[in-house]
Amino acid sequence: MKIIHALEEFHESKTPVILAAGCFDGLHIGHAAVIKKAIAQAKAIGGEAWGFTFDPHPAKVLMPDRAPPLIFTTEQQSLHLQEIGVNGCILQPFTIDFMKQEPLDFFENLCACIPRLAGISVGEDWSFGRNRAGNAELLTKLCGERGLWFSAHPEIRWNNERVSSTRIREAIKLGHLKDATGMLGRPVSTIGNVEHGEKIGRKLGYPTANIDPENEMLPPRGIYAAELRVGKILYNAAAYIGHRETFHQNEPQVLEVHLIDETGLDLYDQHVEVSYIEYIRGDEVFENAEALKKQIEADLAAIRKILG
Repeated sequence: MKIIHALEEFHESKTPVILAAGCFDGLHIGHAAVIKKAIAQAKAIGGEAWGFTFDPHPAKVLMPDRAPPLIFTTEQQSLHLQEIGVNGCILQPFTIDFMKQEPLDFFENLCACIPRLAGISVGEDWSFGRNRAGNAELLTKLCGERGLWFSAHPEIRWNNERVSSTRIREAIKLGHLKDATGMLGRPVSTIGNVEHGEKIGRKLGYPTANIDPENEMLPPRGIYAAELRVGKILYNAAAYIGHRETFHQNEPQVLEVHLIDETGLDLYDQHVEVSYIEYIRGDEVFENAEALKKQIEADLAAIRKILG
């Protein structure tokens, strides 16, 4: 998948281009529906489907002190766009000047930078331009005037409520992983580099990989049945999020992962992704290392049953 970092960097395509536009935080099932509609139309006309989104997220510019934590990193977003099947993605810088564009100016700039633009796919509630004055109704008119295909996809619902990035953030915050996974269409996950730790797990007989999270939000503290992706390889794992208070006081929160029935792997300095499959229990303080070790054994038995 091609990635460019500004609309102006788009080089003229040899085939028609269908653009799927949105903020795409989390790239949930509602976003996926918009993108798949663009892909289907692109295939129908022998063209290419491209994503158009923003980096940074508009909220980071509009309300930096109150911006919500993002569900995924830009890297994860790009990876999942590629998995869905777009040919490329435009990561448009969102700046104050860009924000001040009138909707018509934004649309005209799209057409100027992508001369073979053949259509646009958005969610029915997508807005754009100064004061968010542009909407699906205006895009219907503008695309019609230029003879462009246009789709405003209706909302997607999960458990009888509209799917949104806000709702997914709340589900992750509360530890409602099944709801978050259902709305995302994939497990909640965290990426980061494996760093050297204090090797407490190794001393207990259960070595862990200490991961420095790049994501802005993690599920609540506790133990999770998980999967660890290293490159293209997936490993069954137990994940721990917490403060290790059995051994420390006021220790900064850590993310540790123990690979189940795997030994001898050197993960130091590897870039990995942890996917949280199911919540096992909350973070607890144990009287001593032996009590913690017994609980780990019980946790691993439960996780093996879940992961199979």
